[in-house]
Amino acid sequence: MYGSAWESELKDMLMTIWSVRGLGLEEVGRMQEAVEEAERMLRKSGLITVEEKDRGDLGRSGPVREKLYKLQNLFQVMKLLGGDPELDRVRLQLQGQL
Repeated sequence: MYGSAWESELKDMLMTIWSVRGLGLEEVGRMQEAVEEAERMLRKSGLITVEEKDRGDLGRSGPVREKLYKLQNLFQVMKLLGGDPELDRVRLQLQGQL
C-alpha cells in the first residue's frame, strides 16, 4: 500500500493477511476491534493521518465517501519493519513465493 490506502483496500489486505495466517472468525473479530484502537493510537502519535474523501467507484454512478489513511514517514517505517521475519513471511506468502 506504500504510504496510503483507502479504508476498503486496507480492510481487504488485512483480511487477506489474516486468512493466510489461518485465523478463525472469533480471532478476526478481535483483530478488527484492535485495528480501530490502533487507528486512534497512530493518529494521536502523528504516524498517520486520516481524511474523509471522495473516491471513484466504477460500480456506482458517483463517488463514494471513504477514509483515506496516509502514513507520515513511510521510509522510516519501512526501515524499522524491513527486517521483521513475520512481515517478510506474510509478504512472501501473499506474493506466492512460499
